[in-house]
Amino acid sequence: MTLVTRILHEKRALITTVAMILAVDVLLYVLAVYPLSNKVSRAETRAVQAEAQLSQARANHATASQTSENKVNADSELQRFYTEVLPVDLAGARRISSPLLVQLAEDTHLVLTRQSSAPEKERGSLLARLRTTMVLAGEYEDIRQFIYELETAPEFILIEEVILSQGDASDEALVLTLGVSTYYWVGPDAAS
Repeated sequence: MTLVTRILHEKRALITTVAMILAVDVLLYVLAVYPLSNKVSRAETRAVQAEAQLSQARANHATASQTSENKVNADSELQRFYTEVLPVDLAGARRISSPLLVQLAEDTHLVLTRQSSAPEKERGSLLARLRTTMVLAGEYEDIRQFIYELETAPEFILIEEVILSQGDASDEALVLTLGVSTYYWVGPDAAS
């Protein structure tokens, strides 16, 4: 009998007990600890994903709230623009544009040779446009000053067309053909 066989034979009860305890430990690990540790790791992964989704949802909510707030502000600013800046009707648009243009021409020493205005309405729009065409004659510096004064005026008048040409050969004055527009509110009743 060899030494190992003899030890196994004499200590059989102790070895069997240790082997059974080891088998129970392995069985407990396989049946209980390992599945639970997998469940815990999956739960931790889901928790991390849920936290990321929650952070993303909070960021989306903040962006949506900011967008909504910006839209409300833009709507109120647009409404203020319609009510406080734009003329309320065609007569108001004429009261703003015609005297201003004539006065600016006089102030900048330009000669107004022709002026015509025509209202234009785009179908489906809540705004209409009063388009004015002017023909002015004068020196280059006076024309520059006229355009500067018009652009910096508090009235809402847009320069849409500028044509600068040389006058008659006998006259050294430049001729400015200027197309300007102002818009006025016509409202939803007139838009249809």
